[in-house]
Amino acid sequence: MVFPLSSTTIGVMWDNVQEIDQNGVLISFEILYVPLETFNGVLFSNKVNTSASNRSFNITGLQEYVEYNISVRAYTSVGAGPFSTTVTGRTSEDGKMELVHYSLLIRYYSYIL
Repeated sequence: MVFPLSSTTIGVMWDNVQEIDQNGVLISFEILYVPLETFNGVLFSNKVNTSASNRSFNITGLQEYVEYNISVRAYTSVGAGPFSTTVTGRTSEDGKMELVHYSLLIRYYSYIL
Protein backbone atom coordinates (compact mmCIF):
# COMPACT_ATOMS: atom_id res chain seq x y z
CA MET A 1 0.00 0.00 0.00
CA VAL A 2 1.22 3.52 -0.70
CA PHE A 3 -0.14 6.71 0.83
CA PRO A 4 0.82 10.40 1.00
CA LEU A 5 2.25 11.58 4.32
CA SER A 6 3.12 15.13 3.25
CA SER A 7 3.96 17.21 0.19
CA THR A 8 7.40 15.56 0.09
CA THR A 9 6.84 12.11 1.65
CA ILE A 10 5.05 8.93 0.59
CA GLY A 11 4.64 5.95 2.92
CA VAL A 12 5.01 2.41 1.54
CA MET A 13 3.88 -0.83 3.22
CA TRP A 14 4.26 -4.41 1.97
CA ASP A 15 3.43 -7.96 3.00
CA ASN A 16 5.69 -10.31 4.89
CA VAL A 17 7.69 -12.76 2.76
CA GLN A 18 6.44 -16.26 3.52
CA GLU A 19 9.23 -18.65 4.45
CA ILE A 20 8.21 -21.05 1.67
CA ASP A 21 8.79 -18.24 -0.89
CA GLN A 22 12.27 -17.36 0.36
CA ASN A 23 15.33 -18.62 -1.42
CA GLY A 24 17.93 -18.13 1.28
CA VAL A 25 18.01 -15.89 4.33
CA LEU A 26 16.11 -12.61 3.97
CA ILE A 27 18.64 -9.73 4.16
CA SER A 28 16.89 -6.51 3.11
CA PHE A 29 14.29 -4.84 0.89
CA GLU A 30 14.92 -2.43 -1.97
CA ILE A 31 12.33 0.20 -2.91
CA LEU A 32 12.38 1.69 -6.40
CA TYR A 33 10.53 4.96 -7.04
CA VAL A 34 10.20 6.86 -10.31
CA PRO A 35 8.25 10.12 -10.85
CA LEU A 36 5.69 10.11 -13.65
CA GLU A 37 6.87 13.50 -14.89
CA THR A 38 10.27 14.87 -15.84
CA PHE A 39 12.15 17.59 -13.99
CA ASN A 40 14.00 19.97 -16.29
CA GLY A 41 13.56 17.41 -19.07
CA VAL A 42 15.14 14.60 -17.05
CA LEU A 43 13.36 11.48 -15.82
CA PHE A 44 15.07 9.94 -12.81
CA SER A 45 14.66 6.89 -10.62
CA ASN A 46 15.91 6.25 -7.11
CA LYS A 47 16.37 3.18 -4.97
CA VAL A 48 16.51 2.95 -1.19
CA ASN A 49 17.23 -0.05 1.00
CA THR A 50 15.74 -0.99 4.34
CA SER A 51 16.22 -3.75 6.87
CA ALA A 52 14.71 -7.21 6.42
CA SER A 53 12.72 -6.64 9.61
CA ASN A 54 10.86 -3.64 8.13
CA ARG A 55 7.51 -3.91 6.36
CA SER A 56 7.15 -0.18 5.75
CA PHE A 57 9.28 2.77 4.69
CA ASN A 58 8.75 6.53 4.28
CA ILE A 59 10.23 7.87 1.04
CA THR A 60 11.28 11.46 1.74
CA GLY A 61 12.64 14.34 -0.31
CA LEU A 62 10.03 14.00 -3.06
CA GLN A 63 8.48 16.75 -5.18
CA GLU A 64 5.17 18.34 -4.17
CA TYR A 65 1.98 16.89 -5.70
CA VAL A 66 3.79 14.51 -8.07
CA GLU A 67 2.85 10.90 -8.87
CA TYR A 68 5.50 8.20 -8.40
CA ASN A 69 5.62 4.59 -9.57
CA ILE A 70 6.81 2.47 -6.64
CA SER A 71 7.87 -1.17 -6.40
CA VAL A 72 9.66 -3.33 -3.84
CA ARG A 73 11.90 -6.37 -3.99
CA ALA A 74 13.53 -8.60 -1.42
CA TYR A 75 17.21 -9.49 -1.13
CA THR A 76 18.21 -12.85 0.28
CA SER A 77 21.55 -14.56 0.82
CA VAL A 78 21.14 -15.92 -2.74
CA GLY A 79 20.53 -12.51 -4.36
CA ALA A 80 17.80 -10.10 -5.43
CA GLY A 81 14.27 -11.20 -6.18
CA PRO A 82 12.13 -9.60 -8.87
CA PHE A 83 10.47 -6.23 -8.28
CA SER A 84 6.82 -6.27 -7.23
CA THR A 85 4.02 -5.05 -9.41
CA THR A 86 4.29 -1.27 -9.66
CA VAL A 87 1.82 0.87 -7.73
CA THR A 88 1.35 4.62 -8.06
CA GLY A 89 1.19 7.17 -5.27
CA ARG A 90 1.09 10.96 -5.20
CA THR A 91 2.57 13.38 -2.68
CA SER A 92 0.19 15.91 -1.13
CA GLU A 93 -0.09 19.59 -1.96
CA ASP A 94 1.45 22.00 0.57
CA GLY A 95 -1.09 23.15 3.14
CA LYS A 96 -3.70 20.51 2.24
CA MET A 97 -4.58 17.47 4.29
CA GLU A 98 -5.36 14.37 2.23
CA LEU A 99 -6.96 11.10 3.20
CA VAL A 100 -5.19 7.85 2.42
CA HIS A 101 -6.39 7.06 -1.09
CA TYR A 102 -3.98 4.49 -2.47
CA SER A 103 -4.77 1.03 -1.20
CA LEU A 104 -3.00 -1.34 -3.57
CA LEU A 105 -0.98 -4.08 -1.93
CA ILE A 106 2.55 -4.65 -3.12
CA ARG A 107 3.06 -8.33 -3.85
CA TYR A 108 6.44 -9.84 -4.62
CA TYR A 109 8.50 -12.98 -4.57
CA SER A 110 11.87 -13.26 -2.91
CA TYR A 111 13.40 -16.04 -4.91
CA ILE A 112 15.68 -16.13 -7.92
CA LEU A 113 14.80 -18.40 -10.81
